[in-house]
Amino acid sequence: MFNRAIRCAAGAIAATVLSWPALAEESPISFVSGPLQGAAAENVKHKEESLAHSAFGAVKSDSAVFKSGPMLAWVDWSRLGGHYRWRDNDVGSLSNEVKDIFDVTGFTILESDGITVNGYAAQYRKISLIGIDRRCGVFAMTRTSHLIQGFACAPAARAFRVQDVMEGISINGVIGP
Repeated sequence: MFNRAIRCAAGAIAATVLSWPALAEESPISFVSGPLQGAAAENVKHKEESLAHSAFGAVKSDSAVFKSGPMLAWVDWSRLGGHYRWRDNDVGSLSNEVKDIFDVTGFTILESDGITVNGYAAQYRKISLIGIDRRCGVFAMTRTSHLIQGFACAPAARAFRVQDVMEGISINGVIGP
C-alpha cells in the first residue's frame, strides 16, 4: 500500500514538472514586431552539415518555434557555404508539411504572392486547413546564400497578415525591420 502511494505521488510530481511552461532558449531568431512580437523561442535547434565535398563548405541551420496566445510559428534560417546561392524556395512543400503537422486531409490556398521583405525576395501563401479551424501562412525568403523559411498558424477568427509575420522576423545582424 505504501509503495502504491509513493508511486502515485511520484507520478503526480512528474506530471507537474513536465507540464510547466517551456523556458525561453537562446536563439539568433526572434520577432521584434508583428503578431508574434516578443514571443519566446522554444525548441531551438542548430545544425551544421558538410556539403558533398569539404572544399564547398557547410550548410548551417538554426530553427525555433514561437508561441503567442493561440498563434504558433516555426522559423528556419539556413546558410550555404562557399559561393553557393539558393536557387529556389518551395512554399508548396511547406504547405504540405503544415498539413501533415496538423494531421488534416488538405488545405485551400487563400492568397499567394511574391514580394520583397527587408531586402529579401519572398514568396508566401495563406492557406486554410481543411477539417480544423486554422489558417496558416507559409513563407520563404532568400538572399544570396541565406534562406529563411517557416510558417505561422492561428485560429481562423484571429486574422493576421503573412507579410507582418515575415517583416517581424529579426536575425542577429542579418535581417530586421
